[in-house]
Amino acid sequence: MTMNLANELRDLVNAEARNERQCRKYLEHARNLLVDVTSHAFLRQVAEYRGHTGDSDYLISCRVTDGVGGQKVKAYIWEVKAPQCYIFKADTQNRVLPSDDFISAENQLLHYYDEARGSQQFRNEFEVQSPDDVMLGGIIIGSNRTKVSQLKRSHYDEPKLQQLFQHALDLRIKHLYKEKNIKVYHWDRIVDYLTSAVPLKPGTVPDVPIESPLPANTQISSA
Repeated sequence: MTMNLANELRDLVNAEARNERQCRKYLEHARNLLVDVTSHAFLRQVAEYRGHTGDSDYLISCRVTDGVGGQKVKAYIWEVKAPQCYIFKADTQNRVLPSDDFISAENQLLHYYDEARGSQQFRNEFEVQSPDDVMLGGIIIGSNRTKVSQLKRSHYDEPKLQQLFQHALDLRIKHLYKEKNIKVYHWDRIVDYLTSAVPLKPGTVPDVPIESPLPANTQISSA
């Protein structure tokens, strides 16, 4: 089953037209990749959760059990962009810079996270007891073929392009993302996960479908 899902998602990733919503449906099959815990039961998955600052693309909550049997619920916020979006774009011979889509994703993620942490309604809906249990998940954007914008690509040969891409991403992880454990995945990483994932045995983890979208009048309110 997971191989079929991987092939379906790979076709979407390789398509020319932007297809964020179609791709987003496959995230429920890669949910173990989207949380930073290993002992959990998934409770909710929600797409386009409406808040005052906009719609969060993908939310996932799970119940975590610690080493002495204590339990808590954590909710993770993800921002999703289409695999056709570029991650970086050419700048100089020795530097690339984040694309407009990448910058937009960062900005949206931070605003939605800050709003959710301060919302008692959000915490009640997701059964989260503390603002500290609202987590920054990360960003899913682009693909192997859209790492750096084709604009001015002739300035770089392929090894140089890969070097500049990795260096730019490493800098953001080291100086901006590491402390909050923000992850950045491109869609080929999701495909790879689905390709290698071992299907769960029935009953191992509750089958929680993605809720999308919520009613138009649904909003989260600040505490």
